[in-house]
Amino acid sequence: MPVSGVVIKCRPEYVTDLSETLPRPGEVEIHGILPDGRLIAVIEADSVEGEVQVVSRLLETEGVIDVQLAYHNFEDVCESADGD
Repeated sequence: MPVSGVVIKCRPEYVTDLSETLPRPGEVEIHGILPDGRLIAVIEADSVEGEVQVVSRLLETEGVIDVQLAYHNFEDVCESADGD
C-alpha cells in the first residue's frame, strides 16, 4: 500500500474550507496548515494508480493550486491465512 506525504498549495481564501472538506477517511488526511496557508496531508491508496487518481482529484478541486510530493513509502500489509 503506497503512502505519501504531500503539501497542498491552496488559494488563501480557500485554505480553511479545504482543510475541512478534503479529508476522506483512508484516502486523504490533513495534518496541519503551514503559516503560508499550505496544507500538510497524507494520501493512502491500494495502489500507485489509486494514489495518482487521488492527486488528480485534488488538483481538480476548486482552490487547490498544486500538490507537491514530500515523502513516499510502500507499506506491505501482509497477514497469513491463519491470522499470525
